[in-house]
Amino acid sequence: MKQRFCFLLALLLLCPLLPVHGEETAPVEIHTIEDLLAMADNPGRSYILMNDLDMTGVPWKSPDFSGTFDGNGHAILNLTLSLPGDATPDSYDGNAIAYETSYIGLFGSLSGATVTNLHLLGVRAVAELDCPVFLAGIAGYMEDSTISGCTVTGCLELRAHDRMFGVGGIAGYGWGLIENCTVDITLICVDTDAATRDEQFLGGAYGTGFIDVVGCDIILDGYISEHGYVHSGGVVGMYMSYPYGMRKTGKIIENSVRGKITFFEDNLNRRAYCQALVGEPLIDSAVIRDNTTDFTRDERFDYNRELRPEMCESPAYRSTIIPSGCDSYGYTLYTCDTCGCSYRDAYTLFSHTVTQWTETLAATTESEGLCIGFCDGCGLEFRKATPMLEPEPTVTEAVTEPSTTEYPTAESIMNVKPPKKSPWLFPAVLILSLVVLATLLLSHKVQSGNNQDN
Repeated sequence: MKQRFCFLLALLLLCPLLPVHGEETAPVEIHTIEDLLAMADNPGRSYILMNDLDMTGVPWKSPDFSGTFDGNGHAILNLTLSLPGDATPDSYDGNAIAYETSYIGLFGSLSGATVTNLHLLGVRAVAELDCPVFLAGIAGYMEDSTISGCTVTGCLELRAHDRMFGVGGIAGYGWGLIENCTVDITLICVDTDAATRDEQFLGGAYGTGFIDVVGCDIILDGYISEHGYVHSGGVVGMYMSYPYGMRKTGKIIENSVRGKITFFEDNLNRRAYCQALVGEPLIDSAVIRDNTTDFTRDERFDYNRELRPEMCESPAYRSTIIPSGCDSYGYTLYTCDTCGCSYRDAYTLFSHTVTQWTETLAATTESEGLCIGFCDGCGLEFRKATPMLEPEPTVTEAVTEPSTTEYPTAESIMNVKPPKKSPWLFPAVLILSLVVLATLLLSHKVQSGNNQDN
């Protein structure tokens, strides 16, 4: 009985320390690039982006993520993808053969995660790997995850050759949901080994897998140089049931696809899958309806030259800077004068112009002041602090003290040291004394003689 009472008492004491069921933790706010990089240290948390971030020149290793990322309508600009995440879940080809695979994206992999309301603008990559790999704008791999309300623009290039690889505008491989997203992407996939026969996948939304795509607007410019087997589509390269045995009906509905895929398949046993929505469908249970397309399938048969956006041998680009505004990002437009190829890069953050500031709080020597201004273009309010005032220097006046006579104290007298004796003092005093004595004697003798005469 005593032991049971002690146990219940300990449990009651611990109850305030236990988390309340259903209690939500506030998302971690991301204000700076350092905050964004630190996300990799706690991949299961919830995050919310509070500012637009320019990632120019910032090295990026794709983190593996299992939390919630709310872009909050903000943008990540000029992200360069290069390094895969640490997770390497298997990918499967159409014959259900598994391959340990690397994944590259803003996130290397998403597992039970959600990414919403994020604008990924000017994302770029030239990734070259010697293993099975998938490259995409937001997630290289998805597992039971959702990407919603996001935008991806830029150019992604993958150079690989090992058995199975691919590239997608939003995701690379997996299963989950992509909905209400906007994609304007250039995808380049190059097989770097003509001697091997591999499986290559390219899609405007994702490369391959079993991801539902609903209500997305996709603009795709794709280029494939493949010596194995091509699987490419405006939405997905190959649509397959994954994980195997999953009993669900897939959905590709209410999407808009515009653009083209230019490709070659250097293979005698050619398949050359390339379609406006799904390159190669491996399942019959998918609902594919209410989609609109304006798509061009452009197959080439010159296998000696890589296919790229630049169709001329020596492109010469000129740049035109488009400045940012109150509600628009700036960028640099590059245009080849030879073949007319163009692309956007080097995005810049919103900019506002405030020409008139009004002081609403005057600065003092103890506190900062405050000025308020409004953007000349959009009227957005801005505030800025004015520095504290410097304290006035203190002036010290000279004070004339009345003169006083100081009398020596007994202590000062006792401490007075006798003057240093000169070696000539004693002889001088002796001679002077003798002179005085002689003078007195002579005077006395003279006086005595005078008295006698009288």
